[in-house]
Amino acid sequence: MEGKKHREVRYTKAPKKAKVKEDGHVLVSEALHKHGARNLVPKSHLKRGDTVMLMNGPKKEDKKREADDTRRMNERNAYKGTIGKVLAVYPKEGKVLIEGVNMMTHFIKSKAGMGESGIVRKEVAIFASRVMLFDTEKKRPVRSEKRKEAGL
Repeated sequence: MEGKKHREVRYTKAPKKAKVKEDGHVLVSEALHKHGARNLVPKSHLKRGDTVMLMNGPKKEDKKREADDTRRMNERNAYKGTIGKVLAVYPKEGKVLIEGVNMMTHFIKSKAGMGESGIVRKEVAIFASRVMLFDTEKKRPVRSEKRKEAGL
């Protein structure tokens, strides 16, 4: 029995992928896994096509923010209270891709006569813990457990 090592699972608040430390302990995120579960399969509270609201982030109107920072934030559109539709769910990373939210500018180089170069704006995935289901009838966010009651 001494030769057999038991891996201890430790939980962290940070949303990270599971990783094995040098001493054999497995570090797992509480954000991605249910505490005390044996199978450690990541699960998301969202589905593709859900309407969601961004629950944290900077406020849209902040008097203290400089004009240049405000312009950059407007391009990105990741303000608290922004509503969008889920395009894709990545449960292993604990992230979701939302239409029109967290827009980033992507520069494309021309490749030896194939295609054109240019600037493309596209959505970037954000952590699922930052968003909540949005009920369009009540016009407010609801918890995912209330999905059946709300008819979502």
